[in-house]
Amino acid sequence: MPKKPKRPPFEKYMIRPVVYQVFTRFLVGLCLALLWNRFIAPRVAAANASWAFAFLVVFFAAMAWLAYLRLDGVKVPKFDRKLFRRRKTPERAFGDMIDYVDEPVVTFEELSDEEKDLTLLIANLVTTGLFILASVLA
Repeated sequence: MPKKPKRPPFEKYMIRPVVYQVFTRFLVGLCLALLWNRFIAPRVAAANASWAFAFLVVFFAAMAWLAYLRLDGVKVPKFDRKLFRRRKTPERAFGDMIDYVDEPVVTFEELSDEEKDLTLLIANLVTTGLFILASVLA
């Protein structure tokens, strides 16, 4: 029986990429829900904002499940990384924030593939929880 690959532990330096991803995903999902509420809900009698939030719950739960499968070693497409990827910022003439702070700032791109999958899993689960809360309250 093949051994499962060892999962990386969650480290303190992974908090920043998780928070950035949760914030970005929640805002994009909220904009999509507001567009749903504006354009689809007036035309369909039973379609209110809670249906859009429920759809986003299912979407982000599926994304978390795909990230979990990648942590287990299954070869699953990595389109969720490309879906929310920001463009690289251009080089500036002035110094970076790292020049003024003693702690190194770790970005998502600097993480290993296993750490990226773990941060994606956590970010998708947190975003799923936020949209569950939003769908219950709406």
